Amino acid sequence: MKIDQFRVPGMSCEHCVRAITQELSAVSGVSAVQVNLSDKSVRVEHDEKVEARELISAINEAGYDEVAVLA
Repeated sequence: MKIDQFRVPGMSCEHCVRAITQELSAVSGVSAVQVNLSDKSVRVEHDEKVEARELISAINEAGYDEVAVLA
């Protein structure tokens, strides 16, 4: 299992949480998504086959273009 974290500054409400969670959960291999509105971060637990670019693409599909990978 692998975990990637992202900062998504454009998130501001529960709709944002639902949209991002829905798009990321649809990615094959993703097992858990945690969105934190207070620090505007997203934590994604997934199998080793999933690449960060796929996760960023899913966040983009939810309508958020500005995404930063957190170390």
